[in-house]
Parts: sequence; structure tokens; C-alpha cells
Amino acid sequence: MAAPGSQLLGRTLVRGEGTAARIALTFDDGPGEATPLILDILKKAGIRATFFLCGQNVDRFPELARRIAAEGHEIGNHTYSHPYRVWKMPGRIAWEISRTSDTIERETGCRPKLFRPPYGVRWFGLFPVLKRHELTPVMWSVSGGDWKLPAPQIAERVIARTKPGAIILLHDGVPLSEVGDRKETAKALEEIVRAFGNRYQFVTVSEIV
Repeated sequence: MAAPGSQLLGRTLVRGEGTAARIALTFDDGPGEATPLILDILKKAGIRATFFLCGQNVDRFPELARRIAAEGHEIGNHTYSHPYRVWKMPGRIAWEISRTSDTIERETGCRPKLFRPPYGVRWFGLFPVLKRHELTPVMWSVSGGDWKLPAPQIAERVIARTKPGAIILLHDGVPLSEVGDRKETAKALEEIVRAFGNRYQFVTVSEIV
């Protein structure tokens, strides 16, 4: 996985330490079966987050993509099929990105302005494509490791590493090419929200810039 703070492959939006007591929760790979649980937690707490959606999962769960938008969350592009080893193929890059933006816009009425590369992998050929689609690449400063850890460890990791201005990486879905369960993420999110409720203001990625 690429280092989130690296600017070697082109300028990328990422936040770490800052002075404002604001943080951004982001969720990748959705929508998925755990998305309703996560949306319920965010709604109860009055929190708006940023969801980087995979086009394939939007096609699978269009009603969840529409709910994400309807509840005021920010939506970003996370490619169509969440590929890993195709980033040296400019045509495939362009197809993955354009199809996802079209799919998200069709279902939600919102065309993404943000992009997060799968696995954080970037390549020089990616940036001209993003420019054509007017997408800003976004990384993260805190990873919850929620694709491999149980809820208590996810929460502990996020709480220990978060500083003002942080962009926190979590997941609400699973790409079709992988297997997994994001219910642990939902459980961890409840603890994260409780721990940070009086310390930070939760905002979207665009609001933390």
C-alpha cells in the first residue's frame, strides 16, 4: 500500500496534523451490506462523512447510494471494479473512472469531485485522467485497518492516531473481487464517535481543506 503522505506521484490531498479541531471520516468500497448500519450511526450522531464508492457496488445497491446522497454525505469516485494491477493501462484507468462517475451521477444526481485510488496505488498516467474528469485525488492520514481487525482494535487504532485535521480511512463495503464483512467497522464506529464527540467536529473531506 502506498504511503498516504507521499506526493512522489503527483500532488494529492491528504491531511495530517492541523490546528482546527476538525476531522473527516471516510468510507471506501461501498455501498455494501454494512452501509445501512454505518448510515444509522452517522445520522443519529448528526455526522456527515465522505463515501468513496465503487461503481459495481453502486449498481448492486443503488438504493444505498441514493440514501448516502439524500442524507447529505459527500460522495467520491473509487473506480468501478476496484482494480489493482491495471494502473499501467491508461485506457482501463479512464474507463474505470468515467464509468464510475457516470454510474454515481445516474443513481444519485451527484457527479463526484473527489477520487481515491484503490489500495492507495497511484501511477503517473492516473493524473491526466483525473484532470479531464475534474477529480481531486484524496488519500488519508489515519487508517483503521478495518479490513483485518476486530472492532475494539479498529477503534483503539483510530482513537490513538487521530489528530486535528485528520482524514480517517474506514470501509463500508467489499469489492466484488474480494470477500469480507464490515460489521466490525460499524461496531468500531460507535466507539469512535463516542470518543471524539466532545473533542472534534466531524466534517466532510471538502470541508476540512
